Amino acid sequence: MLAAEEPGGDALALRCPSCRRGALPLPSAASLRCPECGVAYPVEGGVVDLLPADPRRWNLPRWAMEAEPIVRIYDSRLWRRSGLLRVALGISFEHEEAMLLDAAEVGPGDTVLDLACGPGIYTRSLAARAPGGVVIALDLSRPMLREAARRALANVVLVHGTALDLPLPSAACDVINCGAALHLFPDVPRVLAEVARVLKPGGRFTVATTRHDDGAFAELAAAVRRRAVGMDSFTPAELTARLEDAGLRDVRVHHARRAWLLASARKPARED
Repeated sequence: MLAAEEPGGDALALRCPSCRRGALPLPSAASLRCPECGVAYPVEGGVVDLLPADPRRWNLPRWAMEAEPIVRIYDSRLWRRSGLLRVALGISFEHEEAMLLDAAEVGPGDTVLDLACGPGIYTRSLAARAPGGVVIALDLSRPMLREAARRALANVVLVHGTALDLPLPSAACDVINCGAALHLFPDVPRVLAEVARVLKPGGRFTVATTRHDDGAFAELAAAVRRRAVGMDSFTPAELTARLEDAGLRDVRVHHARRAWLLASARKPARED
């Protein structure tokens, strides 16, 4: 684990989720203790646990992301890299990753948040493009984080936390990536508001998520799926509107075909 330095010499730190004031230096010990409220957070197996108790209701997608058999095959040709999924999404994972990395414009020294990182399927490529920087890889699933820890690069910090209350100070990140997860969050506007808060002015946001067609029937099917299994989906126009509502601008849709949608946006360098 590491302690990264932000420009100007200030050490990048996590934000205590209990009091939201205390700065937790990036971990180099077996636990972190908030200097403001005294709450201690364990560091085990290379993962900082900022969410020791999670009372939220489980649903089918969350169960799947916690299931060990799915965790083991997620980053393989049996799941995210499979030919079947390539047909369903209209794009291969390799092409998707290249599009997102190009849009993210990650560079040396950058601070990156890989939001809902899973087993690190995007994390490693982001970290490789940010030498001298740091990638905070955050996920709600402990099994996914344990898998990510097996192959994490030296400039990656793995965090068990929630996208609904990001454990980072405001304007901390040059880039935030959210691959294959936005549709799983129970409160998308809240997550995007957190993304906008944590991005630096001029920072980039990249996202891969599920798509549905325009029209009344497609909207009804999306609503039924959302209610039945807790999985959302968006048209390009809907995703653009949600990003803009969160204060992000320069929204670009890079892929909108079949069941998949890739987009990027920026936080304005100055307030609108």
